[in-house]
Amino acid sequence: MSDLLIYDASAENESQIKVDKDYGAADDELSIDSGYPEGGRDAVMAVIGAFLSGVIHHGMVNLTGAFQAQYARDELRGMSQSKISWIGTFLSFLYFFAAAPIGRCFDSTGPTLLLTAGSVLVVMGLMMVSLCKDYYQFFLAQGVAIGLGSALVSYPATCCLAHYYDKKRGTMMGVATTGSSVGAVFFPIALNKLIPVVGFPWAVRIVGFICLALAIPMVLVTKARLPRRKFVGWRNVVDFGGLRDIQYVLWTLGAVMTGLCLYTPYFYAQTYSERKGYSTNISFYIVAMMNAASFFGRIVPGLVADHVGAFNSMAIFNTLAASVLLCWLAVSGPAGLVVWGIAYGFLSGNFLSLAPTCLAQLTADMTKYGGRSGLTYGITSLGVLGSGPIAGALIDANHGQFEHMIIFAGTGFFGAGMFYWAARFAGNSRLLVKY
Repeated sequence: MSDLLIYDASAENESQIKVDKDYGAADDELSIDSGYPEGGRDAVMAVIGAFLSGVIHHGMVNLTGAFQAQYARDELRGMSQSKISWIGTFLSFLYFFAAAPIGRCFDSTGPTLLLTAGSVLVVMGLMMVSLCKDYYQFFLAQGVAIGLGSALVSYPATCCLAHYYDKKRGTMMGVATTGSSVGAVFFPIALNKLIPVVGFPWAVRIVGFICLALAIPMVLVTKARLPRRKFVGWRNVVDFGGLRDIQYVLWTLGAVMTGLCLYTPYFYAQTYSERKGYSTNISFYIVAMMNAASFFGRIVPGLVADHVGAFNSMAIFNTLAASVLLCWLAVSGPAGLVVWGIAYGFLSGNFLSLAPTCLAQLTADMTKYGGRSGLTYGITSLGVLGSGPIAGALIDANHGQFEHMIIFAGTGFFGAGMFYWAARFAGNSRLLVKY
């Protein structure tokens, strides 16, 4: 493997560092172009790679609701909702918490090694879930292995995409994150349909083989554009520079509140439907319908962001999503649940597509994007960690009723919206401007 001479963008002066061919550079001396390609073969491949990573990652995250209902019905029957929810919640928590070291490793190593390791963990974790019998086994296989694997699959692909686009970043992030909706729709339906036919163990194994088939092309097409930064130790695993910026702090507090509330409906919508006695056609498909709506809820906010700005778009859509979440209290009957689920799915999809764009806007030096996003998502994990267990405890304390959980999640989501608005006006105090 030949050594290349490049410009170290994180240093004050030009220096020579070694870069693998994984970064797609030629075998000549080159300097880093500070502009963004905004297109080209590698840029398109980055979008495809991010799309495939979204299919895998969010497929695993949104299997949580199906797993939660399945465990409560069979494998972990008789256990409280709050305790069972720790499995899926820890998966989501680990995804966010691991962002910090993964972001730093990405800055230093590039995407290929990380994506490969993540793919192995996701597939291996699913195979282990198919063999589990006890609670701790499900926790380790689903919560730990699949959670860490999902993080390793997701972050490097998203970071690579941010290297290629600036003006079109909102739109391309939106397009790429539609893969999240595809995975979130497909995998829960597939699992629920396969379980009655082949049984739970083989249903999970089939899902694992599908993930393997998606992971191979994802690893092959994802390449970074910017040079790696020199790894100087784990002390620099996150970029704490953002904590001196009030706008970044406000936005991150909003992200924490979002983590606490965003996924609650996705975790419990199927259980809610089953508790209400709705048909299996509604119970099995409600989460899939929410995620189908979020397919458009990832594209539209990105398109809006390219015209009004990412901060404006995110604050608006987040506030609307919080309003709809509280409308869950007024749902009556299966038709009402479907209408509510589609509306919430559409409006809540903005965080996943706009968060990377907002973070990029808050990061002046894009060679530090991995470390900055790692810090943000690491902090956000604290909210995610409490989301499922708190919601489950509220359901258990209210004798299986969902009203207290809905009020908690809806008001918390409103709090997130207020922080996003505060961050937006901290960056630009004028109202009718693109920001």
